[in-house]
Amino acid sequence: MMHSFSELTIDGVLVAPFAIYAVGAFAIFAVLRPFLRLVAFDRAFSHPPVAELSLYVLILALLIVLF
Repeated sequence: MMHSFSELTIDGVLVAPFAIYAVGAFAIFAVLRPFLRLVAFDRAFSHPPVAELSLYVLILALLIVLF
């Protein structure tokens, strides 16, 4: 399957698709974060920041694979 990546152009500066995916993953993670606190996501792990980073990377990878 061949992807045709199209860069975003902002004032003549090309922005790589990865940067767009990273911002999108951050937005999704920011929306999920209050729900994670509600279900006590941080109590399930010994080091919650690493678990949150892993979840962000998982969301980023899903965006890259799906789009």
